[in-house]
Amino acid sequence: MKKKPLVLGVMAVVIAYLAGAYFLYRKLFFPILAPPEELTYLWVVISGFLLFLTFSLYHIFIFRRQLREHKDRQKKNYSKLRKANEGALKALIHALDYRDHDTWDHSIRVAAYGTALAEHMGLPQSELEKIALVGYLHDICKIGVPDRILLKKTKLLPEEWEMIKRHPELGYDIIRQLEFLNNAADIILLHHERYDGSGYPLGLKGEKIPLLARIFAVADALDAMTSERPYRAARSMAEAFAEVRSLSGVQFCPKCVRALDELGIEHLSRLQQDVKNQRTMKFQPEDLVACSDLS
Repeated sequence: MKKKPLVLGVMAVVIAYLAGAYFLYRKLFFPILAPPEELTYLWVVISGFLLFLTFSLYHIFIFRRQLREHKDRQKKNYSKLRKANEGALKALIHALDYRDHDTWDHSIRVAAYGTALAEHMGLPQSELEKIALVGYLHDICKIGVPDRILLKKTKLLPEEWEMIKRHPELGYDIIRQLEFLNNAADIILLHHERYDGSGYPLGLKGEKIPLLARIFAVADALDAMTSERPYRAARSMAEAFAEVRSLSGVQFCPKCVRALDELGIEHLSRLQQDVKNQRTMKFQPEDLVACSDLS
């Protein structure tokens, strides 16, 4: 607070106080005031009031200006932070794409399947955005998986399989380092849990697995089945649907499997073709920063 207006305000209060005290004193001991004294008193009171009013208006103006400047700074800082977060997200995505383009295509398809399934189940927009974000990032840990394991055409050895099974935890550790992606980290950690409790890494069972993780498990498995792998050919969408149905209540949540059936093979096949033809998806990675913890 600046000193000059503060001093003026204090002076106004003091003058008004003294004038009031003087008037009270004259009223008590000299009931009749001479007209000049009344005018003098009135002038002092009005002057004090005007000084006080000026003081108040000045500080209201200063406060509003400071508030406006603070909001402008806040908007600029938010914009800078958002751009930085978008840059970090794009860096992760490009790193995954450059490491293994097939894995990136898989991530796009899983994001498309997962959001379509979640939307069909009536989840709100914020949850759709979250599952899309998880779709794009869930295999980020494969950056650190050696090619001899990732591209192996024969059956994995027990120690190699254990390394693969660690990928949800590795992905979780990577993603949670970025605070604005924290709301995606838990789903990444839990997307290989099984409905019967035999999944990994925590062995959660049934409804204890978050709904988004249960939805995502169906979307991820569906695309894994319908994608080429070094060790097997891709299955058709119809074959993948049949496999998912057969594992309802075992690997997959029955509610999610029913929703997948209702969504239908034709709809999922169309999404698969959209990704293949590089059509724009409903949720672009750079648009998903707003669904993060930043917001």
